[in-house]
Amino acid sequence: MKTFSYLISILIITALSCTKQTGLSGNDKKLVETDIHQFMDSLDAAFQSVSPDRVFKYFLQTDEFAVASQGNLMTNPTALLDTMKVHMAFMKNQVAKPVAEKIYIINKDAVVISSSKVATVTLKNESQITVPYALTMLLVKRDGKWKIAHYHN
Repeated sequence: MKTFSYLISILIITALSCTKQTGLSGNDKKLVETDIHQFMDSLDAAFQSVSPDRVFKYFLQTDEFAVASQGNLMTNPTALLDTMKVHMAFMKNQVAKPVAEKIYIINKDAVVISSSKVATVTLKNESQITVPYALTMLLVKRDGKWKIAHYHN
């Protein structure tokens, strides 16, 4: 019975230690949020440039990468770049205005951001399309820079 009680105590302690979160301080969270806002501003500027190569550099280019967009799942960074080249070939510019945003900080190196926006795309023939959309991204910090590991819109 002593062994059983000892085993139960060990299991309870282990379970509690596994569920304990290592939260960031309020100041650390603010620093991460500031980083994320700067990252998002840079990403938006890259999308506005309609340069696939400029946008592509914001994506993680490892086996952790995945993009779910327009009913397709891409796990190969080259496939994403090729897809962006096709889509952006018809665009003159695009401007996205944020509607709502939610940032969930997992830790200092991982963040989930969900956002809704309204994009106005001007095509090379000068016609315009305005569309609402939503996206969710998992951002990870690699070598001191934020990268998109997972992107879903």
